[in-house]
Amino acid sequence: MSESTQKNPQVAILLPSSVKVCRDMRRGILKYVRSNGPWGLHILEGREGEQKLIHMKEWGCTGIIGRPYTQELVDVAMQTEMPMILMEDPKGLFLQKSHPLARHSIVQSDTAAIGRLAATYFIDRKFQNFAYVGEVHDLGWSVKRGEAFAASVEEAGFKCHMYGALPVMEQEDAGVERDHLCNWLQSLPKPVALLAAMDNRARQVMDACAWSNISIPHDLAVLGVDNDRDLCENTTPAMSSILLNAERASYNAAAHLDQLMKQTTSERRIITYGPSHVVSRRSTAAFHIDDPIVAKAMGFISTNACSAINVPDVVRFVNASRRLTEMRFREALGHTILEEIRRVRLEEVCTRLIESDQLISEITYACGFDSESHLGTLFRRKFGCTMRDYRKNH
Repeated sequence: MSESTQKNPQVAILLPSSVKVCRDMRRGILKYVRSNGPWGLHILEGREGEQKLIHMKEWGCTGIIGRPYTQELVDVAMQTEMPMILMEDPKGLFLQKSHPLARHSIVQSDTAAIGRLAATYFIDRKFQNFAYVGEVHDLGWSVKRGEAFAASVEEAGFKCHMYGALPVMEQEDAGVERDHLCNWLQSLPKPVALLAAMDNRARQVMDACAWSNISIPHDLAVLGVDNDRDLCENTTPAMSSILLNAERASYNAAAHLDQLMKQTTSERRIITYGPSHVVSRRSTAAFHIDDPIVAKAMGFISTNACSAINVPDVVRFVNASRRLTEMRFREALGHTILEEIRRVRLEEVCTRLIESDQLISEITYACGFDSESHLGTLFRRKFGCTMRDYRKNH
């Protein structure tokens, strides 16, 4: 080993690749390394037969970052004094003061904020019936997410129906659970807005709806969490989901680990990430408004806002006078038709800024705006920053 190589940090990354949020975290860590490295890396991702890294000292490890996802890795982590940043485990053990690893810096999710954002999203779409389906083992993060969703819904004057705890056989086998899930979904008052604890659970809900002849999104609107695009874009219809700021949090965690390894700080930090925004797709493209003119207009805007439509297009589609349509719109939603078109377009702009590498000029025209300067003015007025700063910060 050369002298220059010995001086480079040697970091073990422990993140199971089967978990979407862990893949986002790994991306954030690698972005930091690319900009501030080089680091020597050994990445453990939970694959069957992958090469282990139990003898950390022999490898020359100078730092650990990630989630010790097996008891073997927990034991290794407990036996070392080297700098370490832990990604919160599903059971929340590392947050308990009694746990030996609780002395280390930790990255954790604000799971309650995710539930609150979901409630706001659905309430803004005028739903009056709500439901929550948690993770099958009722892990703490899932329970808190559902409780926050329900509390926000109830605070707005509505009721949230909670899918109850499952018996062990149903926890262990989706085939055994399916009839139970189908019957519960059929029993819900319709139309209903449903939050699932994570994308894969939302996909199970959508499959159960198909099995039970429940229409999505008109009878039941489904929202997942994590925005796993492989899952979200391959359901019928495509599934809406909440994107989390895990990538940014793990970038900051890598920076903190760098400081710990260089001994420029010894501070223990709790780095928290929450929801970025809702990535809207067809599974929530329903607005439950009593006024048939407004409901028809909202559906048209949701589908066509980025196709350079204008207010007269909406008026022609609903086959009513402009004055009547605007009046009904204000009564139902408290804002104008034009403001709703802009809201949907800006929502799509935010999604493209975060999820794509498109130039801002390309995003401008793809989202139905005539000029980048006009969009820039509207964006700063709405979000208090430029589009470039929004992309950088998210």
